[in-house]
Amino acid sequence: MNFALQDLLACCRHLESDKATDRKKEIEKFKRLIRDSETIQQLDRNSDSKNGKQMNWDTVFSFLQKYIKKETESARLAKPNVSASTQATRHKKMQEISCLIKYFIRCANKRAPRLKCQELLIFVMDTVNDPSSCAIYGTDCSSILLKDILTVRTYWCAIPSQQWSDLQNLYFKLFLKPCRDINKVLVARIIYTLTRGLCLQTDGLNSTILSFFSKAMQLARQERNLAGLDHIFAAINVYLSVFAVNYRMRVCKLGEEILPTVLYIWAQYKPKDFLKEQIIQYIQLQVRVHHPNGTQAKEKGVCDPTKWQRIVYNLYELLVNEINLIGSRGKYSAGSRSIAVKESLVELMADICHQVFTEDTKVLEITQSYAATQREGGDVPSKRRRIESGWEVVWSNLQSSQNDFYVIP
Repeated sequence: MNFALQDLLACCRHLESDKATDRKKEIEKFKRLIRDSETIQQLDRNSDSKNGKQMNWDTVFSFLQKYIKKETESARLAKPNVSASTQATRHKKMQEISCLIKYFIRCANKRAPRLKCQELLIFVMDTVNDPSSCAIYGTDCSSILLKDILTVRTYWCAIPSQQWSDLQNLYFKLFLKPCRDINKVLVARIIYTLTRGLCLQTDGLNSTILSFFSKAMQLARQERNLAGLDHIFAAINVYLSVFAVNYRMRVCKLGEEILPTVLYIWAQYKPKDFLKEQIIQYIQLQVRVHHPNGTQAKEKGVCDPTKWQRIVYNLYELLVNEINLIGSRGKYSAGSRSIAVKESLVELMADICHQVFTEDTKVLEITQSYAATQREGGDVPSKRRRIESGWEVVWSNLQSSQNDFYVIP
């Protein structure tokens, strides 16, 4: 072992000291050593040689994890009632350790992925699973998972099937019961990436995703918070596009359960374009699963024909209102203006019209509107309303005033 690694090994051993002052002194030395070019080159060689007896990046990572556990335990046992300056000092120290974790992993893998995938995943999962360590390091560990593990093809291919599912369940739990220190959008992005991995890298079915998606919709409605919901919809769309063929009835049942909530979110919370696109994709998939090849026969695949018909009628009304809104945007603009109705919206509207328009049906009876304001958890009597149906209704909203704007259907 050369002198550079001898110094690093001695430093690593001191990081396990029970004395906080010794650990503080050694961690500064540790930071200098892992930046040293000679030390980096030697660790790279030893890691590439696959000789377990030599000190390599995995060896150093194991020492670093022991140091982190010591510091986390020390923070947990520290007196809570201290001055603001002492609390600020503690917080700064934890932030520095969190930054050191990210720096070390990126330093080790900068030239090639040299840390073992399983060691990294176990570290991330253990950290996020533990409430005390999650509060301190959860954001950085989640960032490491998204940016430094799931984006590396070597790691992507090395994750076993069960671990994809375990990771997904872990972040499902985090999304539904969020740690206030972890950004919800970051968690949602991870869920989307993990769902892609589950679909592409495994043959398994994580049935909890259907339950999770239903709970996520209810949570978004209750909290009136759409943060990360676009990535959640993107995840379910990826998942259902793979598994809907083999689990059609379960997908139908999910749609009939949550689509009233989805339509409510669209109507009441005015989602941004990307989220709206994902919702359209989800609804379109539901329509096609309920009505393969455009069939209008109610008995083919629909779990609850009456409930599904009510959803379709509400959806028709929502889309007519959406087109009307698009049409009204040009009325007060100066000069001519071109407004394009997006292709996905046109396709969905066509599918819904195919289900709604019949020769003998010119008026639809809606027993419960998606737009009705309801008290959560309360029994609200259904209101019966009648709305017009037919191509003329849609057309009048598409081109109500060609002088002010031009709508391209």
